[in-house]
Amino acid sequence: MGIASFVVGITCLILSPFLSVLLILPSLLGLILGIVDTVIKSKKKQPKGLSIAGIVLSTIALVICIFVVVVAVTIYTNATEAVSSSTSSTLEDLLPLNQTCNVGESATLDDIKVTLVSVDTDFEDYYSYALVDDDCNIVQANFEFENVGDYTEYVSYYDFTCFADKFSCDSFYSVEGSYFYETIESGKKARGSVYFEVPKDADTIEIEYDGNSYDDSEITFIVKDAE
Repeated sequence: MGIASFVVGITCLILSPFLSVLLILPSLLGLILGIVDTVIKSKKKQPKGLSIAGIVLSTIALVICIFVVVVAVTIYTNATEAVSSSTSSTLEDLLPLNQTCNVGESATLDDIKVTLVSVDTDFEDYYSYALVDDDCNIVQANFEFENVGDYTEYVSYYDFTCFADKFSCDSFYSVEGSYFYETIESGKKARGSVYFEVPKDADTIEIEYDGNSYDDSEITFIVKDAE
């Protein structure tokens, strides 16, 4: 058993950095064989050099195997957490950003800070020749824009959509300045107004701004909420 312990111990020691998981049990077996052989030879007062060598070699191999396994598991766990965190961050970056504001509030989308300054839900200062459905009012929404990024940005009437009770409303252009288009340099501001033809009996009115976003990100401004 002493020879077996020695052979197992030296073999496991040599291979332990490479086959750690597979050599834990053989190293433990070599250690047990060495201990048993040492006890037997001690009683018989026989030389037990190989047994002791087997115990030492098997013990070192076992420690190396356990150490390598612990390090490998730690590295794998940290790597998995890092990948998971990175994936979550990437997914969050890819998800649309939807923000909701009321009149007088602001939100930022694509480096443009948008503020709904005021709203007139019964706007009448439009061209006299304009045709407006008797069941509808013209809603005027006045916005302020600020470029909080480092590059020139653009805003226009085309960036806005209106919904009344979740149904889309027609844009109204028979007003001076309804076709606004602004180029805003970094740190600068601009103003613009949009107009929509909205049913008088609408319980909710929302105006959405999607700017230059390449995804479905948007800012929803609550013009009128159901009471």
